[in-house]
Amino acid sequence: MIRVLTILAVTTSLVATGCQNYTSGLQQSGDRVDETVAITALRNINSAQRMYSLSHEGNYGTLAQLSEAGYLDSRVRSGKPLRDYVFTLTVNPKSESAPDGSYSCQADPVADRPGRHFYIDSISGTIHVNPTEPASATDPIIE
Repeated sequence: MIRVLTILAVTTSLVATGCQNYTSGLQQSGDRVDETVAITALRNINSAQRMYSLSHEGNYGTLAQLSEAGYLDSRVRSGKPLRDYVFTLTVNPKSESAPDGSYSCQADPVADRPGRHFYIDSISGTIHVNPTEPASATDPIIE
């Protein structure tokens, strides 16, 4: 009888651990999907900015302008999170002191959600990543 109880206890423990690992794996998989969507959106924003700049005398556009011009999907401009990421685009127009203008865009997980932070700008066009706080041009480049 003790042997049966021991086997039952071990089996129950293994099942509980397996379920916990499975649930954790699902959450991590969802987080990776969210990050992939954010990275893809940043690449799309970079491409849209390059096209917009060519047709607007070297100026960069806001998310609304990029969408209205047909270079960007309207879901990104809506202000609502995209797969639990919020995008913040900063545009610096051309001026006498900045003849080229510039832009930078951050993708950050919504509050209380795990995930890495991403950044892209007009200078390098590469995506930078920070695991704990909003990313910047000084953070490592993702591969």
